[in-house]
Amino acid sequence: MRRVLVALAFTLCLAALAVCAVSPSLAKPRDPAHAITSDLICPCSCGEVLSGCTCETGKSMQATVENGIKAGKSKDQIVGALVSQYGEVIRGAPKPEGFNLIVWIAPFAATLAGFAIAFWILTRWVKRRGPLAPAGAGPVRGPAFPAGRSLEEDLESLRARAEAELRQSRR
Repeated sequence: MRRVLVALAFTLCLAALAVCAVSPSLAKPRDPAHAITSDLICPCSCGEVLSGCTCETGKSMQATVENGIKAGKSKDQIVGALVSQYGEVIRGAPKPEGFNLIVWIAPFAATLAGFAIAFWILTRWVKRRGPLAPAGAGPVRGPAFPAGRSLEEDLESLRARAEAELRQSRR
């Protein structure tokens, strides 16, 4: 049964990868202006992606993009002109160079550090816990089970106490 589930999960993963690989080629070609404006953010207070922005600043930037495309400019030229006019704040994602490289690396580094810390803490907890008692080793002793009482006796005591409290709450 386990092998069937593993095979099914593997098949579903392969199917998902195939759909992801095929879907961009099936999609209709995008408008070049939309391809540029979807990567930019409106610099006004609305803070929307430029392709969906309806404010005056966004409309003027969209017109600048469309005019640049009609003039035969490349995407980099159009984006460069808008960045020089409005600043780096309009980029949807900072360029992965210089100080902006921290924005790209920091989330991955923080995630890896978190996993390392969690692994370290869990291994310390497991070591501190000590070895488990083998099956049939007799009654479990320790701080939770005072000397002379077995697990079954504690369970019976707790069960009796719970039944008594339940009877009292029904009255």
